[in-house]
Amino acid sequence: MNKKCIICGESASLMIKDTNDYYCEDCAVDNFDDISSLVRVEEQAKKLKHIVDDFENKQNEYKEPVDPNEIVDQYEEVKDRIEKEE
Repeated sequence: MNKKCIICGESASLMIKDTNDYYCEDCAVDNFDDISSLVRVEEQAKKLKHIVDDFENKQNEYKEPVDPNEIVDQYEEVKDRIEKEE
């Protein structure tokens, strides 16, 4: 799903970390002194896709259902690890 800029409604490429505030490149430049503090939407999507792929691989490996709460725990662990790296 394509995220929209909260200011102009155009396709968003940047977001404020841990929020649902999305911005297009032009609005981000106009409204923030330093856009390097913003997160690229594509990067977040890739990280989430990696988590989902790992979860699916784990399900296939065990050939039995995996507790859905486990994916939430894994997501939180990866999110914490990513935040520590930044």
